[in-house]
Formats: sequence, C-alpha cells, structure tokens
Amino acid sequence: MILNYNNKVYNIELQGKDGSYSLLVDGDKVDFPVNIISDNVFNMQIENKFVNVFATQDENNCYVFIDGDTFTFSKPKEEEKCFSSEGGLSADKEIIKPPMPGCIVKVLVQKEQKVEEGTALIIVEAMKMETSLYSTISGIVTQVNVSAGEQVDSDTVLIVVEKE
Repeated sequence: MILNYNNKVYNIELQGKDGSYSLLVDGDKVDFPVNIISDNVFNMQIENKFVNVFATQDENNCYVFIDGDTFTFSKPKEEEKCFSSEGGLSADKEIIKPPMPGCIVKVLVQKEQKVEEGTALIIVEAMKMETSLYSTISGIVTQVNVSAGEQVDSDTVLIVVEKE
C-alpha cells in the first residue's frame, strides 16, 4: 500500500501471522510482536514497551492511534498514483505510466524542469476520456519519453521525476 505522511511517500507492506509480524517500509524490514485483540485493535511492542494500537481507514486516509497519539496517512488519489510494475513510486523517484493503453494528448513539462507536488505532468486519452497525471513529489523531471499524438501501452514509462 502506498501512503503519504508529512509530504513523504512510503510503500508499506505487512507480512507475517500468529503474533509475529514484519512491516516493510520502502523495503526496510521492521519485526515486532503483536497480540491481536480484534480486527482494528491490537497490542504491539515498540521499543521494549507494549502499546495499544487502533487502526482504521476511510476512502482517503488511514488512521493509526497509538497510546493517545494520532497518525494520519493519506492515500494517493488514483490520478496521482504512479502506474509502474517496477514499484514506481519511492521516496526519491516517481515513474509515471498511463493507467491503460491510450494516446498522449499533451505533455505539460520538459526535461530538467522543476515541479512541485501536485503539478500536472501529462494528459493521456483512453476510451475517449482524458486523464491528467500528476506528480506526487517535488523534484526535477529527468525523463520525458513521449510526445503529443503518440500511442502508448500501459507499461510505457512516460515521465520520471526525481527529488533534488
């Protein structure tokens, strides 16, 4: 699952069962013992101390409550996600691929251009619908691999943005 926290993007994956779990954060593994109380409530060990944790989510956010502290992680919107089989979105780089095969309507950025988080990068048309793809990180456009009018498959790398 890809989540944003404090303007940083994290790829989070939970592995394990029966009280022993590992959390992979951008590929870094953290092991921790857990006692599951119910679907959203559990007790886990953090820094040699057991704490109560409540986790829930809605359409836009994931909420984690740990011993009275609240942490809100936002979920990227569909149009902000990087569509990449290579993992695409990391803390340092974002690879933009189209959500499905289509045609490039307009490229809105150039190579070496600085972009801010939320900047529209490219407009793609598929099934008679135009979709703008946005940067979820601030940085420099390091690759622009397509031009307007070009037909692309869903695995085509359109644009790469890297943090400075």
